[in-house]
Amino acid sequence: MNNRTLSIRCIAVGITLLIAFMTLPAALAAHPFKPVSIEYVVSLDSDKLGNATLGTTETVLKHTAAGYSVFSKTKAQGLAAIIIGSNEQQSCEFEVVDGRTISTEYGGGRTDSGDYQVGFDYHERKIRFSGGDVLDMPNGYVVDNCNMPFAAALLHDQNLAQESLYVVDGRKKRIRGYTLKSVDNENIDTPLGRMKTIKMVFEREFNPARTFTFWLSPVNEFMPIKMEEKRRSRTTTMLASKLETN
Repeated sequence: MNNRTLSIRCIAVGITLLIAFMTLPAALAAHPFKPVSIEYVVSLDSDKLGNATLGTTETVLKHTAAGYSVFSKTKAQGLAAIIIGSNEQQSCEFEVVDGRTISTEYGGGRTDSGDYQVGFDYHERKIRFSGGDVLDMPNGYVVDNCNMPFAAALLHDQNLAQESLYVVDGRKKRIRGYTLKSVDNENIDTPLGRMKTIKMVFEREFNPARTFTFWLSPVNEFMPIKMEEKRRSRTTTMLASKLETN
């Protein structure tokens, strides 16, 4: 396996997080979001591979009787399609309680959403992965790769100064922790036009050189118009190219 292939395999991890890495007071908890479909263009800036467009990710949010369901599908192109898979999919369900997403179901795979499954046991504080692996649920704001874009839409209204954000990765069977570094206002150019956004930067726990940044759009229910994972050798970006609400 050459260095180029290895690099793209590593990039796949970043994309999975971005796809993800894609909740108001209880009185409004039933449906704080409208049904929405967002298409992101996924791009890479790498020391080894240069600049490249890796493909697109479409994320669709729908209402359910208990809360929300999400279906996300990545369509990779070029070599990325060979390494990552052109039909990487994720699905999940979540509720909104006290302004936060509460994961109830989460799974994914290359051709459907059944290759891996994750269960959330809030009574025992355990996260249970398919295959029998179990991790302790950390103290903090726990979300998953699939509902991450919608959890992000509510981060502007969360006090995370003394609390970590934890992202559950069902494919890798692990949990990543992040701490809030900064919050700013920033105007950015997008395929949807120039937008005013709230920019939130998170640092990886124990590795502050790795950051995850959200640009949230107030006029679009604070949906993340742009998401970016940055490491020392590469930056993976998702930029919204389409956004439709029902």
